[in-house]
Amino acid sequence: MQIEGSRVLVTGATSGIGRAIALCLHDAGARVLGCGSNPGRVRALSDAKGIPVECCDLSEAEDRRALVAAVGSRLGGLEILVNCAGIQQQLELRGEVLASDIEHELAINLLAPMLLTQALMPRLLAGPAAAVVNVTSVLALTPKQSAPVYCASKAGLRSWTISLRAQLEGHGVRVMELVPPVVATPMTEGRHAGAISASAVAHACIEGLRADASVVAIGKARLAQVLHRLAPRLLARRLRDA
Repeated sequence: MQIEGSRVLVTGATSGIGRAIALCLHDAGARVLGCGSNPGRVRALSDAKGIPVECCDLSEAEDRRALVAAVGSRLGGLEILVNCAGIQQQLELRGEVLASDIEHELAINLLAPMLLTQALMPRLLAGPAAAVVNVTSVLALTPKQSAPVYCASKAGLRSWTISLRAQLEGHGVRVMELVPPVVATPMTEGRHAGAISASAVAHACIEGLRADASVVAIGKARLAQVLHRLAPRLLARRLRDA
């Protein structure tokens, strides 16, 4: 797929992987619209590169409607949607866990990509070629015990991505799953040694889009996919307490 001149929406564009993807696409000549929930980070991204950014909470229906409207008013159409926004909570299920915490994490990580993609589907189908990129995780294959809702949401997003790809086959919209390993972002700060850079993930995303790839697994995530097929119990042991 051609990146240059494409109109792109990147969710979670003000931090971590999403920010790196937004900057990489911008530098490659795409017209990028970002969104994020932190006003300070929204201003920082806009000031740094002149990328228009909408401040919104993707768990709120009204904010999602406003974002869809902004795609029309700011971009006039859409060729690439990158669903990257995500949160991860460390939850001890034997203790006191608020229902609202579980609902919010599922809303951001799983429901928002589904609902936003559905709302933007007419724009994606309007042109000759488009793409949806869903950022999952190696933890979609086998969960770690400390982040049960996050892992469940990424597994759900992976499954939905496969269904979406099948439904859109032959309709001009490619669906790509981007599977990073542990990445050095604010979400993982101080918790993982050997994390790869968000920039490396972003460049892999661009290469995957240009190659019309269906799945782009990066670094150790490629090994995890092999282990998931050949030695699933070994992978489960390695990731359980990650």
